[in-house]
Amino acid sequence: MPEVRNKSVLRLTGAVVLLALLVPAAGTASEADGARPVAMRKPAREGMAPWRSPHRVTGAAAYPQKGDTAHSTREVTCPWDTSPAIPAKEVTPLPGGKANWVVSVGYMDLASRNDHRNWVRLGYYVFRTNGTVTSSHWTWHQRDQPTRVAAMTADCGGDVPTCAVRTVDGFAGDPPGCLQGNFGYTDDGRLAVTWAKDATGTPLAQPLTEYWNLRTGLVGGRAARITSPTYYGAYGNDVEIPAPGTFSSYTANFGIGYGSNASLEGTSRATMNQLVTDPRYNAQPYRGAFVVAKASSADPDTRTGIVGREGSGGAWLFGAASNPWRLCAGSPCMGWLQRDTSCAGTDKDRVRYIGELGGGRRNTEEYWCRYLAQGQPCYRYNSHPRPMLQVIDDHGDFQGWVDVEAFTHVRTRTGLPDGNWASGYWGIFDTVSAALQPKSAG
Repeated sequence: MPEVRNKSVLRLTGAVVLLALLVPAAGTASEADGARPVAMRKPAREGMAPWRSPHRVTGAAAYPQKGDTAHSTREVTCPWDTSPAIPAKEVTPLPGGKANWVVSVGYMDLASRNDHRNWVRLGYYVFRTNGTVTSSHWTWHQRDQPTRVAAMTADCGGDVPTCAVRTVDGFAGDPPGCLQGNFGYTDDGRLAVTWAKDATGTPLAQPLTEYWNLRTGLVGGRAARITSPTYYGAYGNDVEIPAPGTFSSYTANFGIGYGSNASLEGTSRATMNQLVTDPRYNAQPYRGAFVVAKASSADPDTRTGIVGREGSGGAWLFGAASNPWRLCAGSPCMGWLQRDTSCAGTDKDRVRYIGELGGGRRNTEEYWCRYLAQGQPCYRYNSHPRPMLQVIDDHGDFQGWVDVEAFTHVRTRTGLPDGNWASGYWGIFDTVSAALQPKSAG
């Protein structure tokens, strides 16, 4: 294990991790398995009502309107460290000089090794110069089969269908997960984050350590980036999956995050109106890397569960003169009918929505191929739901998102999860400005 140059960082003792942490059994809940914050739940099956998150927003709050102030703008819910000021000689440098981070972490592996037990986690890391760090986050596990839930109605007009914008169940509520720990740096310059306690301050059964590659000085010093060792690389289906212990002491094996000193309050978030109309944001494409556990092919007889790397975002612009995104009239969202895509069938158009949720930096994306609706205005089944957190730099400028996808396959007769694990998409990604995109892989 690498030596960490901060004595306040807790070091693991004994074996790197128990086998149960590396490959959790079906129905097993543990902090190592994505730091699960709530009691274990059984997946919804055909003929059963889908699981409902205790943090789910229901009723009118599930469809926030413009000007809605019912949600707090603050959602970094972990306890704050109230330790007294420390002597300057004991100060731990913040990673890249940045305190507030948006981070996407996950465990994606070959189905032959993990039997479709992938998970993703999206949240905030907050670092302090006394060497402490907290994380507030949402976590989803493939075997829980999280469902899609309506978050708002996209009434964008034009050629954009008026439909519910759906997100992954639980994301409409405040982050239910919390971890507390310490950080330091290895001799080779990596950021070492060790999670040692839960939200109540109770020590974890075994500390959880992550080793991040750190890139500083982005956007003229206004942002920094952390990545797992093989997050970036060539697109394709032969992604190098880090060996256990390379990136973390638990099951997490891929991650991406961006940090700055901008507030994590909801007031720091760029609005949908700004993304469509502000020339700082509407005239540039946002792209990134998407590491995803998925099927190797569409053929049910030959496909296997693999881990691939795809591009995220695209060459499109929010404010394109010929086909711009359209703002919703009654909800904080925008929609777009993307023409001539890779969708199958004779109708190649794709429907896309992005909306604001709750407080903090939250956005959510949903997209689906229009031919799937079979002549109906909306498609309600196997769309791609993507929780997102905005990347904001030190100057308060929007630079893109970190995102996760938690795609549960459902039966189109009932809308209930059908246990078709191979048809899922479970992954993490970034979709960022050219200023944040790496000039080379790594």
